[in-house]
Amino acid sequence: MSLLRVPPTFFHASFPSAISTRLPRPPSFSRDYVPCQVRSMVAPNNQIVVRRTANYQPTIWGYDYIQSLRTEYVGESYTIRRNKLKEDVRLMLDEYVDKDPLHQLELIDALQRLGISYHFEDEIKKILEGVLSNNHCNCGPKKDSVYATALKFRLLR
Repeated sequence: MSLLRVPPTFFHASFPSAISTRLPRPPSFSRDYVPCQVRSMVAPNNQIVVRRTANYQPTIWGYDYIQSLRTEYVGESYTIRRNKLKEDVRLMLDEYVDKDPLHQLELIDALQRLGISYHFEDEIKKILEGVLSNNHCNCGPKKDSVYATALKFRLLR
């Protein structure tokens, strides 16, 4: 794709407020010239502008329909499993407290991307305060890498 080069003197002319105005073609342009058109359509104050409608059908996602939806993931067995999984993640977060800060940040990033980080706000806050108080990231072989720095910046903002 080639860029058009427009001489600065080309734009000094004022554009009239007409329905359609074709700009003159400067002699310095090549065959890649694309003419510009200015279009202005203004309705008088007492004239109603009629716009097309798309005639969309009403949505089926009304309140009653959403309330009628049922899921098989209700009941005590799923509640117990959910709580067990949440406790497993809490144990993972506690396990990573004394480990590599990069692993901590990656785990927090994964929880945020999954949309479940709100379950672990206290643990995440504790880990981020620890990373911030150390003020450095001993990230093993990836120490001070761009990835580790960007991840730390994104999570600490």
